[in-house]
Amino acid sequence: MTQGAKRRLFENRMTAATELAENLEFVKPENPLILGLVNGGVIIAEIVARHLNAPLDVMLIEKLPAPNPPHHIVGVVDEHGRISMIESTARWHHLTSQQMVEPARKVFEALQKKRIRIREILPEIEVRGRTVVLVDEGIDTGARMLGAIASVRDRGARKVVVAAPAGASRATWHLRDTSDAVVIPHRPNKYKGIAHFYQSFPPISDESVLSLIERHIAERPEHKPAGVKTIHFGVTNSAGFDLSCDLDLPGGLTGNDPPVPAVIFAHGFDSNAISPRTVPISRRLAKRGIAGVRMDFTGHGRSGGDLDQATDAQMLDDLICVMKRIATLKEIDHHRLGLVGSGSGALIALQFASHEPLLGSLVLRGPLIGDERDLARLVRTPTLMIHAEGDTALEEGVDILDTHLTASHVCMRIPNSNRLFNDPISLELMINATVEWMVDHLRNPTMFRAELPPPVEPEPEVEPASESVADETVKSDPDDLDFDFDD
Repeated sequence: MTQGAKRRLFENRMTAATELAENLEFVKPENPLILGLVNGGVIIAEIVARHLNAPLDVMLIEKLPAPNPPHHIVGVVDEHGRISMIESTARWHHLTSQQMVEPARKVFEALQKKRIRIREILPEIEVRGRTVVLVDEGIDTGARMLGAIASVRDRGARKVVVAAPAGASRATWHLRDTSDAVVIPHRPNKYKGIAHFYQSFPPISDESVLSLIERHIAERPEHKPAGVKTIHFGVTNSAGFDLSCDLDLPGGLTGNDPPVPAVIFAHGFDSNAISPRTVPISRRLAKRGIAGVRMDFTGHGRSGGDLDQATDAQMLDDLICVMKRIATLKEIDHHRLGLVGSGSGALIALQFASHEPLLGSLVLRGPLIGDERDLARLVRTPTLMIHAEGDTALEEGVDILDTHLTASHVCMRIPNSNRLFNDPISLELMINATVEWMVDHLRNPTMFRAELPPPVEPEPEVEPASESVADETVKSDPDDLDFDFDD
């Protein structure tokens, strides 16, 4: 330091992080998840995680500015395309998350490039139900941290703690309104910028963050979340055709663990079990403790039969046979089953749900249906409908379902997209909405369906047998598959 120069608060990020970690000792008994905001926040967060012996993850978000003035931040988009709004500024500008889809598209591509590199070495850790500590290298306006708080709240965090070595005094008061605790040891009245807190404050490159994460995981492999175990198995339908199925299970699941919920996917006509819209949903569900069952209907993919034999009646029979098989597996909790139908598969899913009152959750994506008012009235399952607004031909069918579904339901409309969800932000919005709906209704099931009258002629419940799909099927390493949409 030159003679006469004013001493800074911290020599570097390491000394700042060490002091911050000592101030966070009070959360250690809660087994917190430490989330570092990229890039500088990850450096601080890694030292905090080591000090608290807590798992480390990164917070990948991009700020979403208001149309005017653009320096007002109204929300953020995260790595899955989830748009979270900062309530105070969004209300002032009269903006909703639906109106921010287009701005999110503009920043999402760069966010995805960073995500792909990080998630190759550090799988995302579930925040739902946990104490989460959001860490940055300093707090300036607080807008980015407010967006991070909104994001983890939307993802189901139980408690949110904001932490930084130092920050602007005014900004910290805004953070107190939306978080459960704020830990910012230094809040000088005369604020000149984050860099002025540090004697040494070099820029942090993506490469240095990746190297730090690799070292952290290598030293603490127990903190790396389990991946996905994929098992291939077959089911014979009533017509005698062999149906091909892939079961995506939580990677850490053992024979001593309790059974997990499961979601079955009913694909559209001329699609299959490895659709780029189905695989990432199934694998993300597995990483969050819900098995995914990706089936090929008759005449599709690796299943037997011809395409012209895949009538609506045959596809419904296929689905029923797979459902009955899944209900016998000891890995699966047959009381917590969900169903995702897309395209023509959405009609099959609707038909199944109309006669199965115990189905736990239903998602209908781009439903190719006609006037199925009677079916809609029979459904008792909480239902999410996802409609790509570019598919105007499907609008009438979606409106019919929205009007006549008697079950609790939500209709999500994604602007400027089609049923294939070809652009990254639309795809991620669809995937994320499906995953969150299933997690909400299968891991935390509601009981209201028991109070409703049963539908007409329900299918008889099948009691599970004590067998395991692993006893008679071949396990597949996910790395050997021809797709890798989510890792």
